[in-house]
Amino acid sequence: MALTYRFETPKYPGNILYVNLITGYSCTNDCLFCSRPRTKKDIGKPNIYEKKAGSFLYLSKSPTVEEVMCSIDSEIKEDDQEIAIIGLGEPLIYLPKVVEVIRIVKEKYDIKTRIDTNGLVKCLYENPTEILEKSGLDEIRISLNAVNEEEYNLLCRPKVNNAFPNLIGFIKECANSDIDTYVSFIVGFEAVKRTEDEFRQFALSLGIKQDNIILRDYIRPID
Repeated sequence: MALTYRFETPKYPGNILYVNLITGYSCTNDCLFCSRPRTKKDIGKPNIYEKKAGSFLYLSKSPTVEEVMCSIDSEIKEDDQEIAIIGLGEPLIYLPKVVEVIRIVKEKYDIKTRIDTNGLVKCLYENPTEILEKSGLDEIRISLNAVNEEEYNLLCRPKVNNAFPNLIGFIKECANSDIDTYVSFIVGFEAVKRTEDEFRQFALSLGIKQDNIILRDYIRPID
């Protein structure tokens, strides 16, 4: 039940410390392409995310800020270049806790901070972009995956109301903030009918820089 973990691939260097504070793989989406465990019987079964992390990421309760910082303090290395709040699920369900962790990290360490999110935080909290910007967050990566509400609802199956409009609003706000903002799209999944160029053009229309558009290859779940 790791609060912090690492993995290293040719694409991702080993000098990133990942932070997990998500209870029970919680998420505000139920994406068709995601291999996140969704029921109690799935807990402990092999999945692509925990295999990559080399750690069991299920938490029976969300840790306190003090517990997260204790794990960061014990695991951070001198050559680390980034602390990334990700986990397995949606970290911004816990926005106040995430913001406090970022604030403390920025006070203690000269290191970049990043969040990977599905971007539905505006469905849960008011003014999340302003709050994250004031915390000192350096980079955010938002999983977009669709170019309109119908396709988003089909692919990502949100559990909150007005998901797509709030997602688009959040992306635009982040793009206009001091936070370096990326958006990503899943490609190679059979339910996705759009071309890569269509994804890029839509991201550009939201104010995302060309170099900040990520196309993620679909990875099939472990049988």
